[in-house]
Order: sequence, then C-alpha cells, then structure tokens
Amino acid sequence: MQTQHEQRTLTMPKLGMTMTEGTVVRWLLSEGARFEKGEPLVEVMTDKVALEVEAPCTGQLLKILAGEEETLEVGAPLALLLAEGRDPAAAAAAASSAATAAVASAHRQEHPSLSSPAADVPSSTAVSAPSSPAEAPTEETRIASTPAAKREAALHAVDLRAVVAAGFEPPLTRADILAFVATQPAQQAGPEVRATPLARKMAREHQVDLAALAEQKRGEKVTRADVETALALRQQQETVQSTPVDGATASAAVAQSRSQAPAAPTPVATSVESEEAEVIPLSPTRRLIGQRMLASVTTMPHIYLDLEIDMSEAERCRQRLAASLAAQGEEVPSLTAIIIRVVAAALRASPEVNATLDDSRGPGKEVIRRWHAIHIGVAVDTGQSLLTPVLRYADRQSLPELARNLRRLVEGARAGKLSPDDLSGATFTISNLGMYGIDTFHAIIPPGQSAILAVGKVTRRGVVVEERKDGPAEPTAHLEIRPVMKVSLSADHRVLDGATGSRFLQRCKQLLENPYLLL
Repeated sequence: MQTQHEQRTLTMPKLGMTMTEGTVVRWLLSEGARFEKGEPLVEVMTDKVALEVEAPCTGQLLKILAGEEETLEVGAPLALLLAEGRDPAAAAAAASSAATAAVASAHRQEHPSLSSPAADVPSSTAVSAPSSPAEAPTEETRIASTPAAKREAALHAVDLRAVVAAGFEPPLTRADILAFVATQPAQQAGPEVRATPLARKMAREHQVDLAALAEQKRGEKVTRADVETALALRQQQETVQSTPVDGATASAAVAQSRSQAPAAPTPVATSVESEEAEVIPLSPTRRLIGQRMLASVTTMPHIYLDLEIDMSEAERCRQRLAASLAAQGEEVPSLTAIIIRVVAAALRASPEVNATLDDSRGPGKEVIRRWHAIHIGVAVDTGQSLLTPVLRYADRQSLPELARNLRRLVEGARAGKLSPDDLSGATFTISNLGMYGIDTFHAIIPPGQSAILAVGKVTRRGVVVEERKDGPAEPTAHLEIRPVMKVSLSADHRVLDGATGSRFLQRCKQLLENPYLLL
C-alpha cells in the first residue's frame, strides 16, 4: 500500500531576526519538476541579501503561488509541494483547488463588494476533483517526464501534452523536448524568450511582443517592469503621432512626453535607443541599496568631518605583529582590522556616537538610543553588489580574533554564503575604498545608525614634523616623507554635533598614531 502524505505549502521563511517580508527573485524549478530535500527551489530577496530557499522534503513542485518580483510577508504561501509518496493525480487536483481558492480569497479581499452568498460557492463545486484516474482530465503535471525535460519545456513555453500528441512517448526527456521544438514551424520555434509569469500575462493582455523585449535584455529574463516601460513608450509614441506637427515640434513633443511620463523602474531600450546606449535593468539588490540610501539622505541631515592621520606607527606596529602572529600560526591582521579595533575602542570612549534616532513613536516623541553593544559593519564589494557584514561585539575581540572574523565574513559575502543575521544589527559602519586608490570620500549613513567612517588610501607624502627640546628653545621643524591616511566621518546632525564627532575622530587619530595604547 502506497504511503499517503499531506500536501505541503512552501511559505516565505523568516531568514533573519529583522526580516518581515521578502521578494521572490526567481524560481529555480518549474511546475511539475521533482526535487530532493535540501535542493534550492526559489531565490528570495530580503532587506539585506538574496538567498535560496531549500526544499523541506523530497517531492514535486505542484503549483507556484507567488510570481517573480512579488513581495510577500513572512509566512505567506509561495508554492504547493507534493511530498514523496503521495498520488500525483489526487495531489494535482488538490493543488488546483487550493490555488483557485487562494485566488478567489484574494479577489474577495480586493473587491469586498463582489462577495455575496451566491458567489460563495464551495470549493468542491468550483473545482471538481475527479474521483478516479479514469475520470481525471489529462493534466500536464501527470505526464511522466524528467526535471530537465520540464525545465526545457518551460523555457520554450512548450505544453507537454503537445509533445506526447506529436508521438513522443513518456517518460519525456530533455532530448524529446528539443527534438519537438526543432520540428515546429519557424514562428513557433523562434528565438528563445525568457520572461516571468507576470510579464507573460501582461504581454498577452496588452499585445506586447516579448521577443522584441527579450532582444534588448541580452539573455536576461523579461520582467513586469520591462513590459510596463514598453507600454509607456507605446503610449507616448501614439500621443505624438496622433497630433499633426512638423519634425521640430514632434521632437519637442517626444521630449516633453518622456519628461512628464512616470519613471519606470527598469527601462527597456527601443530599437533607436539601443544604438545610443545599453539599458541595464536594476537588480533587486541594487534597487534595495538605492531605496535605503535615498531614505537616508532625504531623512538624515548629514554633516561631514575630515581628518588626516599619520600612519607611521600603525604600519610599524602591523609589521611587528605580522611576524609574531605568523610564527604562532595566527591570522595576520590587515590594515582594515586594525582600523576596526581602533574604531571599536573610540566608540567605547564616545558612546554618543554609537547611537541612533528612534522616531517610531511618532512626531514630537523621538528619542536617541545609545547602544550598549558595539557591532561594526564593514562595507564589502562582492563584484555584483555591496554588502555590509557585521562584526559583533567588536570591542571585546582581540586583534587576531577581529582578523579571523573579518576574513570569514568577507569570504562569505563574496561567496554569497552569509545569512541575513550576518548582515544586520550594525551600530556603526566603516567603508574603506583605500584599496581602490581613493584619497577621500563622503559616505552615506546606513539607516538605523548615526554615523559612518569613510577611509581613504594611505599616501606617502611630505609632512612637517616638529621636535621639542628641553628648555625654553623654540621647537625645530623639518620635512619628512610619511604615510598619511585621510578619513571622513558622516554623522546624523539630529544625533551628533560637530564637536562630538570631532572628539571621536581625534580619539581614532590618537590610537592610530599610538597603537600601543590599545595593548
């Protein structure tokens, strides 16, 4: 007797302590595909990072309930799964019924006026589940095929039933799908179009050529925003063409209509525009970074404080420590690790910097929260995006510990293996662009913090050095070539004033120019 299992619902997981919602980036499998426990099913973007959600069991993906680019709260349904062992025919009917019920429920919530006793039809009436396999309609999910075949069919928008009708016998393989596509007329086996389900739906409703949009995407998926942009451009062109004007006036009208049109999040170039520039849609990560930085600069009054630091002793100290730690098999600290250690000590001496403005209570009830713990975020360029992993309790860690943990977090960020908890909770941030040859820059304060330290490169240049001798004699001065580093503190003026920020920077300068004070 075959073991029966309850149908499972894959929900939006809580991937971090601060996560309240997530956005579906892309589905890694298509409906009907089989998977093993622990296999990635869908990529989800949190407010920190994109992560893959793994399968909680071995089974089959019956129904996708959340389309790509949809933002859902934690716990919201993403898909219906069939655990290993359950009858696929019964599960398919149940999945269809559950999906229909979910859509009807959402429709009633959006349009309460349409809800009536007559409209509240039981699910058994709305979706008739067959009582036996003989009565069941031929569903695509019932056609035996390999996961590779299903993915290939989804890629080419091929109905598996059409493949079987063409003479291919189940179980279908990827080779069967490719052979079927090759036998189709040119208009059916045209250029490969990759698009999200919502983009395909909108394109059908508004008669938008997905193939034309795909040509501008250079292999990337066509999204809802691409279709919306194409519709906006079409409306602009129709508006201009409907007015009989000369060439100069038409050009001005096009320019005016584009300036007045609502800004689209991810524009797609027309055939004319593609010759002038490459249009690249924003990735979810880049869009999130933009939203957070825009919120910061529009809500926080930034002040900037710049300072030069003589790094002679810091470099000398690092060289001595490197030789000693390497002999002991310890991690050799980088300059960034030393700066983190110094900043942590300076924050302990200046707790007013380790704070944030809390306005959650409403206007006129804002408070400043000074954090007891010192958690330092370090901006890391991964090649695809900017992440800020967090060194927790940085002031309690020794320099070798900081060096080890910093390397672990940086490698994890670049490999995409950090969890949202690794990227949240920072009370202060350091952004170092010195390795890119940047002398000085001003950083934007991350939301939830009151300051960020921007670190430039160490440059060897002439410095006037004064030497004081015993007695009333005036100090002598001479010129030396020394390593100098420029730093800039960006601070929220609602929390800090210039004097407070200056004292913090002076403490950082004192510790870097005399690093042995940390011992």
